[in-house]
Amino acid sequence: MLEHLSLDFTRLRHAYDHQDASPVAVVREIYRRIAAHGDRHIWLQLAPLDAVLQQAAQVERRRDAGERLPLYGLPYGVKDNIHVAGMPTTSGCADFSYTASEDAAVVERLNAAGALFIGKQNMDQFATGLVGVRNLDGSCLNAFDADYIPGGSSSGSAVAVAVGHVAFSIGSDTGGSGRIPAACNNVVGLKPTPGVVSTYGFVYCNRSFDVAPVFALTVDDAYQVLDVLAGEDRRDLYSRPDPLLSVNAFGAGFEFLVPHAEQLEFFGDEQSARQYQRSLQVLAELGGTPRAIDLSPFLEAGRLLFDSPLVAERLVSYGETLARAPESIHPAVRASLQKAKSYDAEQTYKTLYRLRELQRETHHTLQGATALVLPTYGRLPTCAEVRDDPLEVNARMGRYTYFANPLRLSGISVPVGLRDDGLPFGLSLLGLPLHDLRLRDLASRLQRHAAGRLGATNWSLPDAV
Repeated sequence: MLEHLSLDFTRLRHAYDHQDASPVAVVREIYRRIAAHGDRHIWLQLAPLDAVLQQAAQVERRRDAGERLPLYGLPYGVKDNIHVAGMPTTSGCADFSYTASEDAAVVERLNAAGALFIGKQNMDQFATGLVGVRNLDGSCLNAFDADYIPGGSSSGSAVAVAVGHVAFSIGSDTGGSGRIPAACNNVVGLKPTPGVVSTYGFVYCNRSFDVAPVFALTVDDAYQVLDVLAGEDRRDLYSRPDPLLSVNAFGAGFEFLVPHAEQLEFFGDEQSARQYQRSLQVLAELGGTPRAIDLSPFLEAGRLLFDSPLVAERLVSYGETLARAPESIHPAVRASLQKAKSYDAEQTYKTLYRLRELQRETHHTLQGATALVLPTYGRLPTCAEVRDDPLEVNARMGRYTYFANPLRLSGISVPVGLRDDGLPFGLSLLGLPLHDLRLRDLASRLQRHAAGRLGATNWSLPDAV
């Protein structure tokens, strides 16, 4: 019976409330699904089944004792650059691996809220890349078509949600890794403002602006996880004490921002171009009015992510492995890390000053608008395209995502239905820092009006989102 159960929060909670399922039974079903799916490199490590069954039974006892558990019985996984006590953290590289002594802050909070940890998910090695195929030990497959990339770097985290292995996942996002794989696999990718969710216990790419995104089947599911995770953590040097700004539900009319037409680039992918225009029409039907802006300062900030001294921050986490075992690092990742050594202190400060200027300019542009609305990706490439031109294809993937974290923006990628060729497409909504909750209503309405199935499952949106 449970083999047909959707893991969206609404249906799973309904099953619990009506005693059609229990957390223990759901855990057994999840491990059955993972085994039945075969070795597709979605999971790098699974927690022992007996341990998870014990955790599920304990969660049942906690609720029976009257404890409030906002994520009761919801199974989840984390990307393998996030620490879980007693499990190896590999970041997709065996020569980097070490066993974590304590849980990351996100794992602590999720377990305390009654969620059930299942395991650690695949990724682009060292979280460097947006394609999802930069792993020397094997990459997971796109949930819709294995010829196309799964998106990265949080590839396994998005695919695990899309195929119904877990109800949600936690990844990491430096330049788009919580949004690109979501768009590639028809799930939600909620990227909080940097500092809103603690990244204590992560292996960082850019510690100063890395974030912990939530992958889920619905917008509402993702925000329920954010409700649990948001909050100051003094162990995280970049954690923000500021509360998220309250929701300001918009009425019949609202303004959203789009790039000037000549700045839209789909790299020859007409399917994506058509789906983007259809999504804008949905926003118009919801009462939105577009206003075109110059995207240049946003794009300039994005270029700084990999073409400036900002990339040198990655050496703090991965420099020792680069020096000790360079052959264990994927060639494209190795090239990125080696480039980081070419910058000096003067260049670094000039970059930081320019980034501050761009933050001010772009934040002024966003004032008063509900969101900046962009395609999450321009072109969905095949795995063969990545093999033929790995650096250029990866750079194209980040055109509309690279800048969000350096500019400290809030954001979410929303699935907006399948393209005419049956492949997924995501629309990104970006807002000012701490405006995360203000994107929620628009994102939820957009998903309800534009999306179809949940992930790669046969389920549609539940009645209450």
